[in-house]
Amino acid sequence: MNSASLSQRQVGIEGEHVFLRTLLPDDASERYASWLNDPVVNQYLETRSMTIPKLRAYIGEKWESDQALLLGVFWKETGLPAGQAGAHIGNVKLEPVDLSGRMAMLGLLIGDKEFWGRGVGTEATNLATNFAFKDLGIREMRLGVIAQNTPAIRVYEKCGFTVDHIEKNGINHDGVLHDKIHMIKKA
Repeated sequence: MNSASLSQRQVGIEGEHVFLRTLLPDDASERYASWLNDPVVNQYLETRSMTIPKLRAYIGEKWESDQALLLGVFWKETGLPAGQAGAHIGNVKLEPVDLSGRMAMLGLLIGDKEFWGRGVGTEATNLATNFAFKDLGIREMRLGVIAQNTPAIRVYEKCGFTVDHIEKNGINHDGVLHDKIHMIKKA
């Protein structure tokens, strides 16, 4: 259940089509970096340029953090037995995780565009949220999303998130102010 720290926590969560597992620095790959360098994929991200060394450092930072879980989303249906590393297609990040306050922030990236619109984001979000509620004792999951990212908003709504409030001009994206939608889901 709930522990005092998330640092170096190994997590594995099985779903119907995907499984989530803790990312390690060795998971930094050209494939992963290519998502973060793709202007279509990164259009709503702060990161616009990524190298393997920077990616390895980022993953290592999350691995060592006692307030973060960076989980890779892996496609199960690649001919490999469930639980083995199939194709890495995205990430779910829980950060910050406040175990004493029982609250966490969620972020989702399905980096491989071949998997967009296939329910992968919904499944990964549900798996991560259910894990946080049941295994970490989280009672409240929050997220923030730029108002223009309607596919992500639909995913979050399907997963039971509701709009908490809208922060007018809350995101400066490429020098342009956009509304930020704050969403919440309670256990």
